[in-house]
Amino acid sequence: MPKPETRTVTTKSSLTPVLKLIKLRLLVGFLGEKRQANWWDCAFLDATGRWFLATTFPRTTLFAALRSTAEAARLLHDKRIGRVAVFHLFRLPVDTEDTLEAHIVDLPSEEALSWISSRETALEELGRMDDVHVSAPQGPVQVGIEKKILVPSSISHLAAHYHSAFAGNFQCFPYFAGESHGQI
Repeated sequence: MPKPETRTVTTKSSLTPVLKLIKLRLLVGFLGEKRQANWWDCAFLDATGRWFLATTFPRTTLFAALRSTAEAARLLHDKRIGRVAVFHLFRLPVDTEDTLEAHIVDLPSEEALSWISSRETALEELGRMDDVHVSAPQGPVQVGIEKKILVPSSISHLAAHYHSAFAGNFQCFPYFAGESHGQI
């Protein structure tokens, strides 16, 4: 009998850039929900929302909650940033989105649930993801270009901007310019 494949991803240093993006989506998605910062009108990632989804998605409740919340977040980001030649945490290039989808099951579910157990815990975990500290502006802000989305420093900059916004109780929408636009 073949040995089952096991994947362990538990420490900050062991997270790949893809898993860091998934974790960042989870944290920002949770913090932006109605009961937290009220950026988007949903509550799939809190305990009640997950309980609701567990009826339909018993084995993939967390992932269904994350996908649903990401869709609500994508709509707001698209409205505030636009959709032409820009990418953001909730709408990335197609190949990157496919990679995230393929690796979402690698996210350690129990640990992920602990990250979103409360607003304070999620904000603290988000703060651990930023290696730089910024005073983010309100509204859209370009933080990089498309080809650098999976670079660890780019993910850190995204985390820093969102952390600044949630800690300061305002909305910030960091984005990456498409290849043919904007240089940073």
